[in-house]
Amino acid sequence: GIKPKCMYLIVCFSAPTGNKEIISHISQHGGKWPYWFKKMENLQKLGNYTLKLQVVLNESNADTYAGRPLPSKTFKFTIIEGKPEKFSVGLLELPFRVGVPFNIPLELQDEFGHATQLPSGIKPVLEASGLTLKYQDITPGTKCIIKGVTAKGCVNSCQGKNFNLKVTLPGLKEDTQTCKIRLQPGPPRQLKVKPDSEILKIENGTSFPFQAEVLDESGNITAQPKLVVQCKFLGASNLPVYSVDCSNAGTNILTGPVIQVQNIKKDQMLKAKFEVLNCKDVPPVEKIIKLLPSSHVARLQVLSMDGQKAIQIKHQDEIHWVAGCAMRNLIFQMYDEGEREIHITPAMAEKVNWTPRINKEQLIQGLLPDVKVPTSVKDLRYCLITYLDDHVSLESAFTVRPLPDEPKHIKCKLKGPNTLRMGEELQSEIEVMITDQYGNQVQTVTSACVNSLGVAGPGLDKSNLKITWQESTLTMIVTGIRFKPCVIGSKELCFAWREFSDFLRLNLTAGFPAKLQFVDWPELEKPVAVINGRELQKPLIVQLCDQWGNPSPEPNVKISLTKSSNLKVVSSNQQHKTDEDGRANLGVISIHASRGEHTLQLKALYNKTALDCPVITLNVLPDPEKPVRLNVKYDKNTSFPAGSTFPDFMVSVLSEDDNIIKNINPARISMKMWETQSSGTRLPIDVATFSCSKVKDDKEDGFFYFRDKVVPERVGAYSIQFTFAMDKTNTLSSDQIIVEVVPNDPVRLLPDPSPATPAVSNVRSLTSRTLVKDLYLHIMDEFNNRTGIDLVGKIIAKIKSPNEENIEIPQFHGKVSTIEFPFARGSAEIVSNLVLAENSPGRDSTEYILVFEPDLPALKKPLEPYRLSFMFYNDFKKQQQMATLTKERDQLSQSIGVYRNWFDTTNQLVNEMKCQVKEAETRETHLKNELKKHQIELPQTNTLQYVDSLIKQKMLDQEGVMKQPRRTCTLPNYPKGNQDILGKIAHLAQIEDNEAAKVISWHLASDMDCVVTLTTEAARSIFDETQGRQQVLPLDSIYKKTLPDWNRPLPHLRNGKFFFRPIGNPIFARDLLTFPDNAEHCQTVFGMLLGDTIIIDNLDAANHYRKEVVKITHCPTLLTREGDRIRSNGKFGGLQNKAPPMDKLRGMVFGAPMPQLYYAVSGQIDLLQQYRAALVKLDNVNKDLDLQLQSLNTPEMQKKKLELAEQEKNLKLIEQKLGMAPSDKATESLLQPIMLDMSGTPLPPKRMRREIVKKL
Repeated sequence: GIKPKCMYLIVCFSAPTGNKEIISHISQHGGKWPYWFKKMENLQKLGNYTLKLQVVLNESNADTYAGRPLPSKTFKFTIIEGKPEKFSVGLLELPFRVGVPFNIPLELQDEFGHATQLPSGIKPVLEASGLTLKYQDITPGTKCIIKGVTAKGCVNSCQGKNFNLKVTLPGLKEDTQTCKIRLQPGPPRQLKVKPDSEILKIENGTSFPFQAEVLDESGNITAQPKLVVQCKFLGASNLPVYSVDCSNAGTNILTGPVIQVQNIKKDQMLKAKFEVLNCKDVPPVEKIIKLLPSSHVARLQVLSMDGQKAIQIKHQDEIHWVAGCAMRNLIFQMYDEGEREIHITPAMAEKVNWTPRINKEQLIQGLLPDVKVPTSVKDLRYCLITYLDDHVSLESAFTVRPLPDEPKHIKCKLKGPNTLRMGEELQSEIEVMITDQYGNQVQTVTSACVNSLGVAGPGLDKSNLKITWQESTLTMIVTGIRFKPCVIGSKELCFAWREFSDFLRLNLTAGFPAKLQFVDWPELEKPVAVINGRELQKPLIVQLCDQWGNPSPEPNVKISLTKSSNLKVVSSNQQHKTDEDGRANLGVISIHASRGEHTLQLKALYNKTALDCPVITLNVLPDPEKPVRLNVKYDKNTSFPAGSTFPDFMVSVLSEDDNIIKNINPARISMKMWETQSSGTRLPIDVATFSCSKVKDDKEDGFFYFRDKVVPERVGAYSIQFTFAMDKTNTLSSDQIIVEVVPNDPVRLLPDPSPATPAVSNVRSLTSRTLVKDLYLHIMDEFNNRTGIDLVGKIIAKIKSPNEENIEIPQFHGKVSTIEFPFARGSAEIVSNLVLAENSPGRDSTEYILVFEPDLPALKKPLEPYRLSFMFYNDFKKQQQMATLTKERDQLSQSIGVYRNWFDTTNQLVNEMKCQVKEAETRETHLKNELKKHQIELPQTNTLQYVDSLIKQKMLDQEGVMKQPRRTCTLPNYPKGNQDILGKIAHLAQIEDNEAAKVISWHLASDMDCVVTLTTEAARSIFDETQGRQQVLPLDSIYKKTLPDWNRPLPHLRNGKFFFRPIGNPIFARDLLTFPDNAEHCQTVFGMLLGDTIIIDNLDAANHYRKEVVKITHCPTLLTREGDRIRSNGKFGGLQNKAPPMDKLRGMVFGAPMPQLYYAVSGQIDLLQQYRAALVKLDNVNKDLDLQLQSLNTPEMQKKKLELAEQEKNLKLIEQKLGMAPSDKATESLLQPIMLDMSGTPLPPKRMRREIVKKL
């Protein structure tokens, strides 16, 4: 039997995630009742629940017994919300405006705070102090809403007013809630305009202010965006419209332009309509406006008194009056809108303006100033009177037009251009009119006045002169004006009528072009001397002229040059057309032609008619300064052995006249040499360049010597060419000289090819006993060139031991000790094998030497024999092994030699680079110190950029100095067609002091144009070319013993002491001269011309100086800086002893030298450019050295060093195995590179290094 003792109660909440146990209780079985549970009050959460009763055992609380479940019972129930007991007001939507509905949301709750619904019987009650509240409806539900709530009442301002809104739900436990709201004015509903009167009086021409207020339905002033109040005036045209914006405050002053109705004479009724734009709910407001006539000035009136009668002058009237007279008695009046005359007060007079100056006192009396009528009928007098005050702006204007007076003058007018050509009639008409005293045309003249008009003028041709009457213009027309041939220019014509006259100027120009004439070329009747390739002394400028020789200003006439085919003309101006003056500048012409006379003719066409053109005869002279070829002299019969020295080459530069050009920088002459190649004439890459040797005792100017130049060491044909650098781009080259380099004297005997070290034995095998086979021996000079072609003899082969104690010497086949071979044409051929005898004597594993001795009777000096070391063995097998080792030894020796040559060459290159860096640093430091002496400091950084900018600035300074005005000699110099021509005396010297230059130039005026030559032949040539018109002075005809000593002291000095104290700063005139070129010859010229002439300050000082000097010695000519001269005989005074002003010397004056600043700046520029070049070179050589030093530490270089050490180690081991003593000297001689003097060969050291690198 089951005896349940307990009952288990469980309550679960049905959640979305599953049932959740909330309450569990166990109840014991009672005595009076079976089971009992307490009341459960904690179930407040809404939702579905499950209650389960389960019988459990008392001991274990198990719900099964004997495998069967114990009894249980399940109950399901749901908890819902209760009745509303309280509520809250939700969020209200802002803003709150008068008359605009809004909603009030309510949230209802039961006693446990669960949302619940409002019962249908409850109606909300809304209350607020000072407001009338209404609502439309309330929505049911847990969130009920009171809809359509409207509030009306006074809020006092546009910003609104705060109210406490009380909401009551009758029947609830907590039935009332209060919230605070701010109620703003509502939408516009009415318009209020002040003043309140319905009829308003306004004076015409004034504006009226209205107070406009926009109200809502409760009468509150309201505002909203775009709230514009407008007023329209009705009842007349062109009335203003007032508008004002009330968007901010809801009220504003409504006003605008003045209300102006034209021509109002009495009161006029208008209507004003006020409305709010874009607000249809606001009705418009209307008011009546009574417009009164204005009392302000409305009209101005001007009257002119004609005797006792007053004539009104209306606005914009035109009054005709005699020119030059005055309008008097002008009356001024003012009226208002009611046509009432206004008395002019002083205050009103201040507001009146009159075009002429006005008298205020007369204006108060109603009088205006007199009007002066213009003197010209074309000038109108505009009179304007204005009145301006705060209300009105009035004006009254009239124009006075002058009328002509009586005839007083005649006036001539040219209808068209005033220019006419010589020989042609004037194309323009001349109009003659009769005028009054002011120049106004008189309108009362008739055609009869033509008979009284006369025309006259110098050179006037009256044959076609006509005078006609022009009725339409009341003028006389004169035509047919022309002039007889005369001087062109301005011509004056006189026109006379009755007692009146007038003058007219015409411009008479040249006729149509008929010929060409040169400008500023007066010497065309004789040939013009010009140097070939040079320019003419001045540009060719031609002028078009008419048949009478007058310059014709005809533009765009094309001019061409015609010449012979052997004459080449280069003009600086390619466009040969006349300008507006009829001139054509053909530019400065360069002439290129053979020596002799050539003609140059101009051609021109005008209107398809050929013009008469001049012909220029040019006397072309060869250019003595233009290099045309190089002359090379040397011993052509000598031979050129390899490695010897060339004979002396004597080079000179010849000009076009086949004379030697002197004063050439030797650095511009160079000698080039290269190995002649069969293909083409282009220069190869490897060309050796040599500079000329220093002059020894040669006194021949113009010759350049190339001495002790080394002949190339390789035999072959070589080309030699001499070049002269004319400028940076052009080079003049001589003809190529082909020289054949022959071998030098025989020195040694060498094999071809070089055999390997033999290893032989005395066994039966012929191969093992063979020393050499197919061996060719040649005689070589010291540079390894084959020689001895003409030698005949024999070669004796023998075997020797390097150890004299060894007496066992191997023998050749046939048991012989020597073998002879024939020698011819420089070679010996050993075609048959040279073998040892079978069982030949010899010590095993011993080194022997095979010696080839030349026996040549024709040689005076014996040749060095050729020696070949070999190893001798008695055992065949050992011989074979040693032969292999010998072969390896030869290969290693050759490889080691290449490596050592390469390393030695690399070290030599590094040493050369270090020397270049040291030289560049020394040069840079030296130039930097020189710059410091010129006060030029250089920065430590960005030096190159600073130097570049400094050079640019210095060049600008130099250019500025050059452009400064400087005295120059404008006398044309004579062309230097020969080196023996120095030039004209005026161009040979320069003088810095202006006053001294003037007086010395004047003193030598008769000699300034004289051409100085070195020889009489050159002087005679100039004399013949100019037909005796040119002064010449040959220097070889001057007796030089009488020339003054340039170092002689002034006459007042005796034995270094003053004989007297001079005044006026005396100085020899010759000491003021500077000579740009040929200083020695110029001293001869000016020593003869000036002698001991002295320059002194003034005439008083000169007279004092002469008076003292003649006491002790002869006094030379004295020149003063003021322009006076005292001759050596003491005569002075007169025009012939007074220098004229500088401008009267016509350019025949010595020029001024460049300022010292120019030479200082030039020296600085030269130093800076040298420093820049040194800086760039230093940078480049440093970079090259760094790159070379870096290459020495590369992995490849380290690998080569290891390879060399390994090969040297292997070579030593092989020699030990061979039993050969370490032949250091032989190895060194084998591996030592042949070091040659490359200074005179066309193979530069860099190429030699490249060839060594290729072997690696």
